[in-house]
Amino acid sequence: MTVNLFKESSAAARALGEELRYILEDLDSSVREPLLNRLSVETHPTPLLVVTGYHSAGKSTLIEALTNRAFNIPIGSGVTTDAVTEYDWDGDVRLVDTPGVRADRPAHDALAEQALQAADLVLFAVPVELFDDTLVAHLRDVLGRLAKARQTLIVITKAGTMEAAPGHREAAIHEALGSFEPVPWVECDAQYYLDGMDLTETAPAEAAAFIEASGLENVAAFINRFAGQQGELGRLSQPLQLVTAIALEASASLTDDPNEQAALTVLARQRSALSKRRIHLGDLLESRSAQFRLDAIRAATQFADSIERDEQSGELTEAELEANLATLNATLSAALDRFEDSVKQLLEVQFDDLASEVLAIEATPYGRLAIQLGEVEKASFDGREVAVRHGSAPTVAAPSWTGDLSKYLKQFNKFWGAGDGVKAAAGSNGHQVVLKVGHAFGKKFKPWEAVKKANTIGKVAKVGGVAFAVGLEAYGVFAEERAAVKAELARAERRRSITQEILAQADAIVTDALQSVGGDLDSVFKPEFHRIDAMAAEIHGAQSTRTELRDRLTSVQSRAASALLALASAAEGR
Repeated sequence: MTVNLFKESSAAARALGEELRYILEDLDSSVREPLLNRLSVETHPTPLLVVTGYHSAGKSTLIEALTNRAFNIPIGSGVTTDAVTEYDWDGDVRLVDTPGVRADRPAHDALAEQALQAADLVLFAVPVELFDDTLVAHLRDVLGRLAKARQTLIVITKAGTMEAAPGHREAAIHEALGSFEPVPWVECDAQYYLDGMDLTETAPAEAAAFIEASGLENVAAFINRFAGQQGELGRLSQPLQLVTAIALEASASLTDDPNEQAALTVLARQRSALSKRRIHLGDLLESRSAQFRLDAIRAATQFADSIERDEQSGELTEAELEANLATLNATLSAALDRFEDSVKQLLEVQFDDLASEVLAIEATPYGRLAIQLGEVEKASFDGREVAVRHGSAPTVAAPSWTGDLSKYLKQFNKFWGAGDGVKAAAGSNGHQVVLKVGHAFGKKFKPWEAVKKANTIGKVAKVGGVAFAVGLEAYGVFAEERAAVKAELARAERRRSITQEILAQADAIVTDALQSVGGDLDSVFKPEFHRIDAMAAEIHGAQSTRTELRDRLTSVQSRAASALLALASAAEGR
């Protein structure tokens, strides 16, 4: 099976962090302690993968196959998972097997929901027989109320046990999703994979055939793409970026040349500032998205409440319905405007804060010396006016790389809006992202309209010209013989349907907006990481003396960079 980047990127961060910690122990305490403190405080997060679905959907078998039987999981035709079970996958991934959804054991649902709320990635297992009403409701709940639409993969399990006509399974998934945007899906047969593992030594050709037929490669490929996307957001890349910056800063302390030390230290601090800011931006954007979704849910609830109040006061008239719809549309539009404004505001504030941080780095002794390099004639250069390291002897002539460093620093300060002070940041290239925010919000809520038909007022809402049924039973006048409990159930179903429809639209808006803004952010941040690394490599290459410790640090940097590249490649689908 292909490498699972969801696990392997976490494993690389953990291993490289431990190796770097060991290397730092050999440095002078004045250098070692601050770097160790940063490495300890900013520990790498362990991603959480949750498997959910029906009790007989093959969840446990899927986990065994994905982990190459790393765990001995009870597997049977009955309800074998009666509690949330968490598996520590080599300290790199927390993998959770949940109780079967609504398997006549209501307590299981609460336990599963707690795990799902915290999940980084959800594998939604669907049996080859596909969806029933219970599973459809659970899927829409996971995507909507629990907000996992962008973190879910639908896995049709036991695919080898039943043939399906072309397009049948895709159509079933489309119907189950309802108003929600398409969710990635694959089909596999994990048991085929396990059978192949059993035959590896005795019948290798047959084993290979079983493994290929299992389709587990498709599951792994999706996980890799997701890992890449998460890495772009910072969840998986954060610890790798931290390792890179600290290793670079540590290598700066190993030279006796104050010029090299100043340059490498400034580069390391710039890299750290950029990576932390990019990750922080991703977190803030997610928080703004969560608030927007909450506003959408509140609007749906208020709409349902108003319908019920009008029904209780008498027959729901066409005029009353239209008034309620108008209020709903206005409320949703206002929520979207607030969402867009909040995104613009946070970007402006964060870029201004970053500009201030760049200025602060520039104002340090290391920063001042780095800027001076290459700005005077080499023959007259003297670095002794800035005492960088006690007992070190500064070089008189500027090193060969100072010209490139000078160009780089000028470009960096101009690019991030700090060259002429923070006030200049509004016109910087970084702030061009703010100007593009409007394009990220091209998708709007579709207006809801009442369908004006005799005796059907409120029965159907029209969304973007398409008739959408929302609790048909509840919108009419209930006949006297209908039981009150049936009416209440119908109202509850209507409320759920309304909420799901609005949440589906909200999630589609969020997905498009975050992808657009995230792409714009990466277009300015990612090239800068490459420039910093290239400049550091040039300085390292010009060093007259190399030490075993410096080589080890360079090796850590290189492997962290390779892991980051793997994530970026997966995100871009390469």
